[in-house]
Amino acid sequence: MPTTVTLKKKDEEGNITKHQHEIEDIDLLQFQKMMEIIKEVIQELKNDDSLREFLNEIFEDDLQNGEVEPEEILKNKDAEFIIKAVNAFETLAIKMPEHAFKLLSVLSGIELPVLQKQKIIDVLDIYDAVVEENDIERLIKRIKKSLGTTAAKAKFLNLARRASAPILQ
Repeated sequence: MPTTVTLKKKDEEGNITKHQHEIEDIDLLQFQKMMEIIKEVIQELKNDDSLREFLNEIFEDDLQNGEVEPEEILKNKDAEFIIKAVNAFETLAIKMPEHAFKLLSVLSGIELPVLQKQKIIDVLDIYDAVVEENDIERLIKRIKKSLGTTAAKAKFLNLARRASAPILQ
């Protein structure tokens, strides 16, 4: 059953109107747009040297091996760590929220400009409704399973074709 949220719109005269919006399970088009946004984020992360350096600094080998606690790494880092964090600020604080809002807009079915004009508490309610209505992790696992089945059948068909093809002399 869909979750209903209330959206507020202010016109040019300052009059506020409210209307109800239902958050439902995402459809195929919403999923496609979600994947496009995620691809943009990943590409942006790959292309942002300061963010990559910052993340590498946080998740260095000691942390990955479980030998050092994350708090110790953060406590013991020098000024270089701080500089890298400052350099990555634009990506972390400005670019990524834009993608997050686009993603929420797609998943909720609410136009981005309308979503951006909502109060933060209302946006959090919208986010909660999207999470409640959609099990994204389950969807992605299910898609991977279907793609895996398709890949296995395609591989079998290719092997069958090769086996039944006449041998070239």
